Amino acid sequence: MQHAPIKGNARQQDRQSFSQMLNAAIKDSSDPEVARLKTEIDSVKRQRSDAIAKVKENRRRLGYKEAEAVAVAKLLEIEKAKDKDNSKRKRIGYLKRLKNKLEFKISTEATSLAAEKELVRQIAEINKELGEAYKAIRLERKSEFVKKDIETYRATMFELETKITEYDKKLDEFYGRLRKLLGMDGRMSRREQPQKRKAPALAVSQEINLEDIAVIKKKDKKPKEEDA
Repeated sequence: MQHAPIKGNARQQDRQSFSQMLNAAIKDSSDPEVARLKTEIDSVKRQRSDAIAKVKENRRRLGYKEAEAVAVAKLLEIEKAKDKDNSKRKRIGYLKRLKNKLEFKISTEATSLAAEKELVRQIAEINKELGEAYKAIRLERKSEFVKKDIETYRATMFELETKITEYDKKLDEFYGRLRKLLGMDGRMSRREQPQKRKAPALAVSQEINLEDIAVIKKKDKKPKEEDA
C-alpha cells in the first residue's frame, strides 16, 4: 500500500535545492562582499540556533515550574483549611519562647535523668507543633519563589524570541543582498514565492446571486414602464 506524499515535502525540497544552488554560487564567486556576507550569515545563524536552544530549555523549565505551582497551591489550600482561624499561626511566638526556656533549663540546671527526659519530650512536642504551624508559611514562601521563577522564565523567553525575530530579519536582509550580488533574484522556485490567495467560492456565488436579483428586478420593472 502506497502512502500519500507528506504535505510540504515538495516545498522543502525546493528550498533545499535553492539553498544548494546559492551555496554553489557563493563558492564560485570571487567577490569579497559575497564572502563577507556569507560570514555574517553564518554568524547570525549560529546566534539564532543558540537562542532557539535556550528557548527550548526555558520552555522545559517553565513547564516544570508551572506544574510545581499548581501542586504547591493545592497543598497550601489544604493547610489553610486545617487552620481556618489561624490559631496554629498565632501560637508560633509562644511556642518558640517556651522551647527556648526549656532548652535553657536543660543546659543550665542540674536535674535528674527522668526530669531531663521529660524536658526533652516536651521540646519534641513543641517542635512537632511548630512544624505543623510552619507548614502553611513555608508553602506560602515556596509559592512566591515559584511564581518569581515563572515570571523570570517567561521574561527570558520573550527576550529570546524577540532576538530570534531580529535574527530572521537580518538573515532576510543578508540573503536578499547576497542574491542580488550573485544575480539570483529571479531564480527562486515558484513554491518559494508568496502564493496569491484564491477568492472564496462563497463570495463568487453571492456576486452571481446579486446580479441575478438585479436582472429579475429589471424584468419586473419593464412591464410597469410599458403600462405607463
